Amino acid sequence: MQRRKRSSALLTAALLLSTVGCFPGGIVDRGGFVDGAGILPEATSVRNASYRIVCRDRDEVKRREELVAKGEPVPNTPPVTYVAPEEYKGGCEVNGESSRFFLFHLWPVTPTLDPAYAMGLPVQELEGDTMINIRTWHETHYYSILGHVRVFRVRGDVIRFEEAKK
Repeated sequence: MQRRKRSSALLTAALLLSTVGCFPGGIVDRGGFVDGAGILPEATSVRNASYRIVCRDRDEVKRREELVAKGEPVPNTPPVTYVAPEEYKGGCEVNGESSRFFLFHLWPVTPTLDPAYAMGLPVQELEGDTMINIRTWHETHYYSILGHVRVFRVRGDVIRFEEAKK
């Protein structure tokens, strides 16, 4: 009798954990590296043009947060610095994403995955021209019977072309 109660309790706990584990955050199936994925290599080619890598300036971000707290005006330009490619050591990569939700794993509820949108958001945020050193991957997040979300992720360096000197 004692053994049956214990196994019943274990079975109930296992079912409860498996059911509850799917609802809040779901199960994440991380995809691997996706070559190309709809991004044209020509769109990210610099073709020997001179450019600078756009990096988010953390000190300027902090300064602007203090300005907001004091109620002072904040500049209308992005808080960035520009680094020459030969001086760049990494650390300025930015991320973008596009996702699509499928209700009950059957019906798409949101627009299709758009690699150009995923790449365009970080470029616009930093007011750059394009992105280089692009890496892309996909993930699928499962939410029990509710559905799943497919996420297309982009990571790379935003650049800004230098104007030609006359």
